Amino acid sequence: MKSPIQYSRSRAMGARVVVGAAAAALIITALPTTSAAAVVVDDPWMDTSLNGDQRAALLLQAMTLEEKVELMTGDQGEAPAAFYNAPIERLGIPELSMADATAGIAARGWLLPETADTATAMPANLALAATWDPQRARDYAGVVGDEARQTGHELLLGPNSDPTRNPFWGRQAESASEDPELNSAMVVPFVQSVQERGVIANLKHYAAYTQETFRGTGQNVITDERTLREVHTAAYEAAIRDADLGSVMCAFNKVNGVYACESPLLLDEILRQQLGFEGFVLTDFGASHSTEGSIEAGLDMETGLDIFYGDALLAAVQEGRVSEDLVDRSVLRILRTMFTFGIFDNDYTPTAIPVAENGAIAREVEEDAITLLKNDDQALPLNAEEVDSIAVIGADATIPGALGGSAYVLPTYEVSLLDAMRARGREIGAEVRYEQGNDPVHGATMIEPADMTAIPSSVLRPERGIGDGLTARYFPNADWSGAVGLTRNEGQVLYDTGFTASPAFANLIAFQTPPTPILAGLSPAGTGDQSVRYTGSLVAPSTGSYTLGGTGWGDARVWLDDQLVVEMVGQDGRQDVRSAPLELQAGQEYSLRVEYSQNHPLVPLQPGTFLLEWSTPEDSVPPSVREAAQAAESSDVAVVYVRTYEGEERDRVSLKLPQNADQLIREVRAANPNTIVVLASGGAVTMPWLDQVPSVLQSYYGGQEEGNALASILFGDEDPSGHLPVSYPQSEDQLPPGVLNPWLDDIDVEFTEGVNVGYRGYLAGNVDPLFAFGHGLSYTDFSMDRLRVGNNIRVTGGDDTVDVRVRLSNTGDRDGTEVVQVYLGPLPGNVGSPPLKLAGFAKVDLGAGDRQQVRITLDRRDFSYWDAEANEWVVPTGQVAVYVGRSAVDVELAGAVRVRN
Repeated sequence: MKSPIQYSRSRAMGARVVVGAAAAALIITALPTTSAAAVVVDDPWMDTSLNGDQRAALLLQAMTLEEKVELMTGDQGEAPAAFYNAPIERLGIPELSMADATAGIAARGWLLPETADTATAMPANLALAATWDPQRARDYAGVVGDEARQTGHELLLGPNSDPTRNPFWGRQAESASEDPELNSAMVVPFVQSVQERGVIANLKHYAAYTQETFRGTGQNVITDERTLREVHTAAYEAAIRDADLGSVMCAFNKVNGVYACESPLLLDEILRQQLGFEGFVLTDFGASHSTEGSIEAGLDMETGLDIFYGDALLAAVQEGRVSEDLVDRSVLRILRTMFTFGIFDNDYTPTAIPVAENGAIAREVEEDAITLLKNDDQALPLNAEEVDSIAVIGADATIPGALGGSAYVLPTYEVSLLDAMRARGREIGAEVRYEQGNDPVHGATMIEPADMTAIPSSVLRPERGIGDGLTARYFPNADWSGAVGLTRNEGQVLYDTGFTASPAFANLIAFQTPPTPILAGLSPAGTGDQSVRYTGSLVAPSTGSYTLGGTGWGDARVWLDDQLVVEMVGQDGRQDVRSAPLELQAGQEYSLRVEYSQNHPLVPLQPGTFLLEWSTPEDSVPPSVREAAQAAESSDVAVVYVRTYEGEERDRVSLKLPQNADQLIREVRAANPNTIVVLASGGAVTMPWLDQVPSVLQSYYGGQEEGNALASILFGDEDPSGHLPVSYPQSEDQLPPGVLNPWLDDIDVEFTEGVNVGYRGYLAGNVDPLFAFGHGLSYTDFSMDRLRVGNNIRVTGGDDTVDVRVRLSNTGDRDGTEVVQVYLGPLPGNVGSPPLKLAGFAKVDLGAGDRQQVRITLDRRDFSYWDAEANEWVVPTGQVAVYVGRSAVDVELAGAVRVRN
């Protein structure tokens, strides 16, 4: 069996010198080696016997002011991607090509002979965190780091480490966890692994970036310094301390009234003075808002857009508004980092990607990430000898789950759940039936409200011909006038232009639902005038009272049988307009006309979005759902794959599953009690059907091998070992204190929860989650006993660590994996510490009937809090409770540690 994989802050700190030396050795050996005596160079900064600081200082002396500013400014001219610095050939300064990367290398203009612009689509970062395995983070980052080099990039725009405090956040899946300890545990080996490969890691988004709503229009996070230090900058501290982090990306939002990219508190006082960061800070795309303020605060590079550096910075220096010393400071930081990680000395010529090898690692990560949320009566694993027929249901079961927008990776290949189940069916001689059941998710379905759903295609009919959907006519103007620019059938009214649907950010949905067309004269982002008219008919599935509605931004009207029933006009911002109750007859066709104009942009990157929605009688079941239920009824087992669409620039309006997925699950379960639900989401969803189904698996966004990984778990080839890195609320009304739906919140976002983010907030607010942070079931059973806690630790000197030992036993009849989690209770005194906080964990593989002592080491820092007035970590004396268990609410054993002077 493998030894336990554990993480605690003390382990990272204790290994600091060893890890740092090892990383340095790897970096050095990656560089061309010559003896110091044999070095002959034309330019002194190319002498590899010198260290990074020395080489940077020599090169700085040779640079003109214009060249310095050029180094600090992204090149938007012939740039192959939004984040790119061109080489300065006179001095031999190489390009700095930055890979847009979250779950792999996104397609941004590079091409390889065998794989073109594809790369290995890894599981989402949230799925990586669900492994609770730092070694998996190292493996994962090895693939991403290698492919950054193989696609010709010197800097990786990742990983993400934003604490996921808000479950509505559209980018939650791009980050790791709601907990700073787990975040740090995964970020450190990720950064180490990337930078060992001669690629600079760029940790993002600094800081307190937790929602998309208002992100580029002045969103202002209001929080205290203690919360910043203990929660929102914890992973940065760990990566700086233990992985020599090379670069940081500052975020879009303000913090306490000051934009993150020009905040002296964030960039100077915390990042550099307190955390000791020596690398360079670059902006997110368009996140800078000033010249003087930014450079004075410590922003080193403007990327994405050339507005406040470039010519503006050059003029500011020449006019005496900015000291050239500040420019030199930033240039030295950039050059030092580039020299340290071998950017001047390594070869970044694109090379082939090892497709099969990297795909295998993607599969292993996803297998370890998949989380068994519920498993009544041992519904899983499936017994291949007893299963003769399987119904796979869900419109999105034909493609692996993935993030949309800038995080989407065009995969080298992909295996969907349906692909894998059909292959497994051939192996075991079982028939696999497939029914779509509902419609594919889409960028527009992110704005579905909790009480409505997009009108399904199976109840819509176009003007002429056969098939489902409506006839759509697109006009290159705002008022449906003149010649039609394009006519085609659309399955649903899901209009979406801008960032979430832009061809510039190829996304999964392009292969499922054709993107909204952008007619001639419109920019690629979809800005400008455009309108569309949908015509056809609606067929009511049952007799009763219906409500039609429209939601989005822009002007829209809906007619049913030539009666205007919805009018959404004349207002900015997202609207949600409903009809009066409409009495419809089962099977009757009603003429339907919808007109929409994208004339009220939400923000520049979201010019037009509109969704036609409805609510129906309880017995109203669309034809596609009925067909899925029939397939389930005639099968031994039904596997329903449902998912969300999530991505950058937009938050979810609701936590419910879109595209009438809840109804689909209920109807399939009614037809077949042996119904397994697979959730592919970037975090929490509400589950009104949870009590009705025996088993639920969370696959997150599983990458290109998601299907094979799911099949392995479903049939028991692998034990499910994932554990939730975020909490799941029971409903949208049962969130922890301080957390609000971003669509309903103000531009000022108050972090009133303080350090009680995620599960800490649930506990502090006495709110029961649906599934707790750390939750995850196995196919076997485990028990813990014989807790031993080294019960003394000293504030200064003497004992500075404490060991927590527990015996873990596999009491079941098959091999399995468990995560032993150690939590600390409140600190002594009235210091406002969390009711419970994760302090360390160990992931352990155990054979059937085996037992093993697990040791997790804590240190003084785990027993401390940040005192903003004293500007230091303080360790209060007294007794601290120690809990050991399987989640934040499932603690089996308790002990205590006494902290002494």
